Amino acid sequence: MTIQPPVAMLAELTHRCPLSCPYCSNPVELTRQAQELDTQTWTRVFREAADLGVLQLHLSGGEPASRRDLT
Repeated sequence: MTIQPPVAMLAELTHRCPLSCPYCSNPVELTRQAQELDTQTWTRVFREAADLGVLQLHLSGGEPASRRDLT
């Protein structure tokens, strides 16, 4: 039996978000900005995922665009 590699990866880059949507289930108090993974770590994780065969990367969070290192 062969296990197929994952096709996609969901990466929650941050819990930060500038909105306060009443329906949001984002755990705003769970992880502060200072405790987020840094750029180098995320880059390594994405590279390892690609090496496993991941074809799609979904960026999520809070609001991923709140990270200044997103590009």
